[in-house]
Amino acid sequence: MEKKESLDKARMLELETSSLIEKMATAIANGALLIDVRVDVSPLQYHPWLNELRPEYRAEKEFNFVQQLVLDRAIIIYARNGTLGYTGRGFLEKALNGNVKQFKKDIGKHAVDMKYDEEHIMTDFKIKLEDVTAIKIMKK
Repeated sequence: MEKKESLDKARMLELETSSLIEKMATAIANGALLIDVRVDVSPLQYHPWLNELRPEYRAEKEFNFVQQLVLDRAIIIYARNGTLGYTGRGFLEKALNGNVKQFKKDIGKHAVDMKYDEEHIMTDFKIKLEDVTAIKIMKK
């Protein structure tokens, strides 16, 4: 009986995780949930991440996997609207870093909750998925 209970619990966790991924991805694709972006200055790089994931998904390896699943799923959902042609794995990081100069120039129009360090260098911000594409940062 214990083996069956453990399978049931494992299946329940799998379903919960799948549901969480779908809900978060849909919220990101619809603009209801913003994408957090960490800024590395040397060299200038932007890294998308999700602050909203529950603490149990934050173990380093598992967090990165679940986070990537959510972001990739959001891109697929968003692309179904016909507004985006590219849906490859790791799309957001590639898009954010595809044209860093243009992104840096236009970021003030689209980013919210911008955070700066003591030297007034941006360290973090939030952005809607549709605004990532609006900045026209993707290179073909």
